[in-house]
Amino acid sequence: MKTRRTLLVWLVLPVILLACSGNSDTRLTFDNQAQCGVASIKVTNTNTGNIQEHSLDEGDELDVKVDHGVVYRYEITYAGNPDQDIRCDPKSGTVMVPRRGQSANFALQSATPTPEP
Repeated sequence: MKTRRTLLVWLVLPVILLACSGNSDTRLTFDNQAQCGVASIKVTNTNTGNIQEHSLDEGDELDVKVDHGVVYRYEITYAGNPDQDIRCDPKSGTVMVPRRGQSANFALQSATPTPEP
């Protein structure tokens, strides 16, 4: 009887742990709230040199899976908005998500759009 209970615990425990783990993806989240057209996002793993490139339409959100504890370099450029004759400045920097399952969030916003000459 005791062996049966022990076996049952070992069979049920992994299922419970899996159910409690939730979303363990480490990620960078980009939310394009800018009025600058499509954002081109380039994310580089500084350890391996691996590059991920993405396009993000205005009003859309993007999750990029990354490894925790690794420094990433990001570069964001904009296509501009030909209807409004607006040009936006590119942005770049580095980020590191320290723990598994966490995310770093980037709200892409236009502060003062600069009209093109």
